[in-house]
Amino acid sequence: MLPAVSTVVTVMDREGPDANTDVIVLVEPSRRRLLWIPRDVWCPALGDRVNAAFKLGGHDALIGALAELRVRADRSVCVSRPAAGEALRGLSVHVPVSSSLVLRYPLAPEQPIEDGEKLVRFDPPAEVLEGERIHQWIGARFELDRPSSDLERIARQQVFVRALLEQGFDLGAVKPTWTFSTLPRLRPATIDGKSVLVHHPWWRPSRRYLRGSSRR
Repeated sequence: MLPAVSTVVTVMDREGPDANTDVIVLVEPSRRRLLWIPRDVWCPALGDRVNAAFKLGGHDALIGALAELRVRADRSVCVSRPAAGEALRGLSVHVPVSSSLVLRYPLAPEQPIEDGEKLVRFDPPAEVLEGERIHQWIGARFELDRPSSDLERIARQQVFVRALLEQGFDLGAVKPTWTFSTLPRLRPATIDGKSVLVHHPWWRPSRRYLRGSSRR
């Protein structure tokens, strides 16, 4: 039987003590599920987005912020940006692409998009991702022709992780048969001048909210 302990795994968005957690995923072996928590979800007690929790108070603050969202994590693992890059080095991953996708992306993976951007394109039926193309697929936040949110990026991350598993990459107990989910019942809002996502456990969003804008 798989252990009941749940672990939140995060990846930093850059080096340094002021870095945020760019990717937040809860590993739940007892439910055989990976649950993505969008980085822009607002945590009232924290007074900030969930992606600032680790920066503000380390592992305890991150676990507490998730508890605000009614998400239980027994422990946490925070992966630095260089370590994540090293883990992806040399990988070649075949991902399905359902429709042509043009995304705005920084000039380099660790640069802010405000310092300049380039367009990256992915076309059906599939793409082979290597090197910077991996970072573009899992990291680009903004589509060219319409506002987009972290939810679209999470969907691409889920495609990528499932492709990794199906191609034999070892992620410990996680298997291709596991369920991949995203924190539900989110709506866009502006709090303290920040565009955020607000989580209401009792609220069911419509499609227009799921496709709403959630920018930095």
